[in-house]
Amino acid sequence: MCYSPMIQKSLKLLETEFGAAAVRDSFADYERLHQEDPKKFVDFSREQIFPGHFAPVVTAGHIEPMRYGAWPSPDIDHPERYTTYNARLENIGSPFWLGCPGIATGVVKVKAFLEWVQVADLLKDGQVKLKEIESIFAEKMASRKKSVEGTGKKFRPSETEKKPAAERKVTIMISPEGASEIYVPVLVSRHAQDHGFKGPDGGFAIVTGPAPEEILNAGHERCPLHLTHSAALDWLKATPLEREPLRRQEKIRFVYRLAN
Repeated sequence: MCYSPMIQKSLKLLETEFGAAAVRDSFADYERLHQEDPKKFVDFSREQIFPGHFAPVVTAGHIEPMRYGAWPSPDIDHPERYTTYNARLENIGSPFWLGCPGIATGVVKVKAFLEWVQVADLLKDGQVKLKEIESIFAEKMASRKKSVEGTGKKFRPSETEKKPAAERKVTIMISPEGASEIYVPVLVSRHAQDHGFKGPDGGFAIVTGPAPEEILNAGHERCPLHLTHSAALDWLKATPLEREPLRRQEKIRFVYRLAN
């Protein structure tokens, strides 16, 4: 799983690396939507994105703003219940994905990604200390307390905040060692779940595979695929059923740190 990636958003850089043209009108439209509804259409320059946010996605010859979260097929029951911001490599040939309207391949450039892990699992790896984690939890609770009391309400610790740190989850930021960014394959769909939806019509899901040892040791079992540049270019010319480009992954090692 990759719930919050840090995305490269420089259109000039992406155009140069992929020989693709940014669809300027689409980015201008997004900026207008941001001015109208900055909560739903967040500042596009923000690197860190969450499901529902938008990022520049490279497709065959173009770069467009797309929603992090592919639009599932309208033919399935209750499509709104499905998590579609990640696509497991072993499942991308399934009817669930191939049934998405306008399904296609794409690439995003990722600087790092954030994951939730169990504190107990993380401590086993020995790279962080319990006191460091307890300090982060204490700072977050103090910030929340200040915010609550600022509204005149009485602060009460949540059930999670009452638990010992070793029984909770914490966020870590994972990044490639010795490399600034990785080329990550995505599946793109073009279908708005809500007919009244205003915004770019493309949505994307990051293709993930089994995590390498260093991420497993941190307590997480999935990782975005990280292609070589040539494999990323070939993936853009492929169909979602063609796996050969996805086998050509960059040989890198990941490192992690606690995310504040």
